[in-house]
Amino acid sequence: MAQPMQPMQPVQPVQPAQLVQPTPVQAPCKVNTEPSSPSTPSCLSRTTTASSLESSSTSSFGLSERSMTPVELFSPTPEGARCSIRGRVWQLCQQQNGCRRVQEAIDACSSDQDRNSLAFEMVGHVWEAARCPFGNYVLQKFITVLRPPDCQFIVDEISSRGKRAASQLARHRYGCRIMQRLLEHVRQEQASSMVEGLLGEALQLARHQYGNFVMQCVLSHGTLAQQRSLCLLLKPQACELAMDQNASAVLAKALCHVSPEDKVCLANGLLSQPGLLLAMSKIRHGHQTTLALLRILEGDMLESAVKAIRENFASLSRFRYGRVVLRGIPALNVMCSDLPSEEAPDC
Repeated sequence: MAQPMQPMQPVQPVQPAQLVQPTPVQAPCKVNTEPSSPSTPSCLSRTTTASSLESSSTSSFGLSERSMTPVELFSPTPEGARCSIRGRVWQLCQQQNGCRRVQEAIDACSSDQDRNSLAFEMVGHVWEAARCPFGNYVLQKFITVLRPPDCQFIVDEISSRGKRAASQLARHRYGCRIMQRLLEHVRQEQASSMVEGLLGEALQLARHQYGNFVMQCVLSHGTLAQQRSLCLLLKPQACELAMDQNASAVLAKALCHVSPEDKVCLANGLLSQPGLLLAMSKIRHGHQTTLALLRILEGDMLESAVKAIRENFASLSRFRYGRVVLRGIPALNVMCSDLPSEEAPDC
């Protein structure tokens, strides 16, 4: 008799081969040594892709860093940092991230020769860099780290633009910074032609929102002759300038830095206008001039000024900056004990 058939065993399905996922390649991290801010991240993420690096490095000037390799972008050594930007300093200066790398490379330089080799690439681009939102930082960096004689090419390129070039930069949002750094760091004889151009428009620059900072630098770092020339220009209009939100800062700086004779000259001009001292004392952009004036007055002039302020104590105490002036006069310390804080609002 035939044997009964055994039931068929179910066929086991073949397991598909496991695919090995490739390990993603991480882009190197750019370490930024500058403080972070809400608008500028201090460091890229370690998982940032190469495409995001490329897209983030395009500046408002339309330039891109897509042609740069990771080795060029993120050089691990100071020497590598310098070598990676050689020949491309001006191009990088026009980019937000690029200008930072140039500054880092300047910091990594160990000799004047290395710094000069990088600065040489800015020859012919000074005027544009001075007005560039990114390049101006690199130009400022060069001015502060180079020896004064090595900054001469910067002075020459500005002067070659004409007699008004210095005053044009002084009015510029970024250019004013370059003028300030030059006045602070180059020799006085190097800056003489630029200062001459600034003095030709002294009153207009003193009233300007950016120019006033440059004129303050002339008073802080200029020669005695330049300081005196500026004082002689300021004195006839000192009363008007004292009430100007920008020019008043120039007057206050003059009262701190010029010669004693020139200080008295300016003080006489300010005190000749009745009521000006009290008017200046009540406002934000005038009270510093009042305090600077009181510091240089002596004898009868000081006594007369303090008397006028004391007689108007109640009026001045209603104003925030008036209270600052009152507290700045030692002779009124007892009267000031009950004054509200400077943060209290004006009446």
